[in-house]
Amino acid sequence: MFNTRFSELYLNNYFRMLKIAKVYISEHEEAENIVHDVFVSIWEHRDHVLNMDNVEGYMAVSLKNKCLDYLKHLLHVAEYADHVSEALRDDLTNKINSLNYYDAAAYYDNEVINNAVRDAIEGLPPRCRQVFLYSRRDHLKNAEIAERMGISENTVEAQMTIAFRKLRIALSPFLPQTSKKQQKATNSDVKESRKRPIFHEKSVKKEVLPIFV
Repeated sequence: MFNTRFSELYLNNYFRMLKIAKVYISEHEEAENIVHDVFVSIWEHRDHVLNMDNVEGYMAVSLKNKCLDYLKHLLHVAEYADHVSEALRDDLTNKINSLNYYDAAAYYDNEVINNAVRDAIEGLPPRCRQVFLYSRRDHLKNAEIAERMGISENTVEAQMTIAFRKLRIALSPFLPQTSKKQQKATNSDVKESRKRPIFHEKSVKKEVLPIFV
């Protein structure tokens, strides 16, 4: 079980973590070593770490701390090296200060969500995806979309409804969950529920669309 979970974490997060590390660690090989160290640490403590609710957040914080340790070591060496320029010392200090204020877990969560949104949009049927992108990316009105694609406005609305429904399902792990009380209230009025669409477009706009508008 742990082998599979660890492999998934590595494959899904390695290059994203390397990209973040290289923002602060200019040497590619050193950035790779730091990312590898994070995964080595996870594996060594897998019984605990892989059972966490937010392993990705733990990974992000671990990466931040290892980058900080590396930069602080470089700065310590630079302070006692005659051949190191003041500009390099200032650059190291600025990177350390930037990392200290960097909310690693929050930023990483946003990266995960944004990637999930992009994948969900790519997973839409071709015409549905194009209608959705014209509406939310290019901010075209339904009439403009209909004219550009040679379809009716009713078809545009239907495709948007399909897009919202599919995106809501695909992105459900990142959306507020319905409480048991709300679910009970919904179940008590089945007839009324059948008259309404599966979800309201307004609620989806508030929860999902700000991510990719």
